Amino acid sequence: MKESELYEPVKQFLLDKGCSEVYGEVGIYDVLGIQGAVNIIVEMKTTLNFKVIDQALRAMHSAQYVYIAVPYRKGGLPRSVDMILRQNKIGLLYVREGVVTVEVPARFNHLATKKKGHLSLRKIIRPFQHELVGGVKSGESKTDYSNTIDIIRSYLRYSRRGRWTTIEDILENCETHYATPRPSVMATLREKWNEDWVESRKVGRKVEFRYKGDDKHA
Repeated sequence: MKESELYEPVKQFLLDKGCSEVYGEVGIYDVLGIQGAVNIIVEMKTTLNFKVIDQALRAMHSAQYVYIAVPYRKGGLPRSVDMILRQNKIGLLYVREGVVTVEVPARFNHLATKKKGHLSLRKIIRPFQHELVGGVKSGESKTDYSNTIDIIRSYLRYSRRGRWTTIEDILENCETHYATPRPSVMATLREKWNEDWVESRKVGRKVEFRYKGDDKHA
């Protein structure tokens, strides 16, 4: 079973829980459900391992409830894994023949509300993400968002060769899908899921960005 095949059952589970909206592939997360002021994130994997647990722990900064969804497994849940999930308030969903069952219930996480990470995540939701299937690996699906990021990354890396670049210069040379490009690009380039390739600084009233990697110049 592919991760993407888990999406429809998980989406229906979130809708049944009272989510008004469900989005696939928002930022670095597989599935995001919106339930009033509450975010619910579901990270999907074909096997339950520490990599997906680590992803779920990271999601605690952006959602009040976090689940891991995997195909149903025989033999029960190892006690050590059950303990880790419960101690960290992470829920576990089993998917079997299109039906979702709750193996470990998620508990309310105050971290996202305290740091307002759930609001930052909502700012990058785009209408087309209603149609995206969560769990689709990079390269299998090309979205407007990923296309915008690819254009900006290539510009900063190859045209600017790692030099500091103003947001105005980026927008003048890079086409984006945003209706309000300046605040949207500035916000997404500063998000944690892009920090592995871009960094920012403020010079006076101007914000500048540069590619993190080889070929940097001061």
